[in-house]
Amino acid sequence: MARNNVLRWLDGRGWLVLSGGHTLGSEVRAQALGRAAADGGVAYINLGGNTGSGEQALADMDDLGAPPGYLVDVMTEDDQTIEGKLADAGIIVIEAGSNLIDVRSAMLGATVQGMQTAFQNGAVILAEGLSAGVFGEWVVLETGILTNGLKWLENGLVLPGVTAVSESVVGKSVLNSQPLAIALGIGAGSALALGPDGEIETWGNKQITVALGRDYIA
Repeated sequence: MARNNVLRWLDGRGWLVLSGGHTLGSEVRAQALGRAAADGGVAYINLGGNTGSGEQALADMDDLGAPPGYLVDVMTEDDQTIEGKLADAGIIVIEAGSNLIDVRSAMLGATVQGMQTAFQNGAVILAEGLSAGVFGEWVVLETGILTNGLKWLENGLVLPGVTAVSESVVGKSVLNSQPLAIALGIGAGSALALGPDGEIETWGNKQITVALGRDYIA
């Protein structure tokens, strides 16, 4: 795990960028593009549904001067294709999705394997909105069930769209039940960027709040 004081995250040569959600005029996508390695295109993960956010992100990144991009439909494409497309990417943009249950399910297996390969090779992983919420140790689903996240952020609970953890019912509940937890509120238009050498940066609107469980040990 890479680390910097409070936070510990997955080792790799790339950047993990957790965005509270894309907003018009936000600088987060441009900053993610600026961190990208020279090699590899931009993969846009489509989580299914009719949101169209993958296509919108592709067009937006094209306007920002991104390398050639392509959509990866993790709901319909076969595992080998998904993993290969993601592993070769220089930037991976993950759309927000419509609910955490489906987002978490779609991110498991070939999707996370391909992302991890790309990340270890230096790719930027930009997770927006609800998709950012699955990169922590835990996820609280819409049903209220606490379950495992992807565990890229050790002991982390990522709360996209939350500007104050102290006002989040979900955040306070998890901190009470998991005393080693780190709850991160990330407002829309803001992002927490975690780099390969322990860098921690706040991007966009910089609305990032952190709350620690009572037994947290640095």
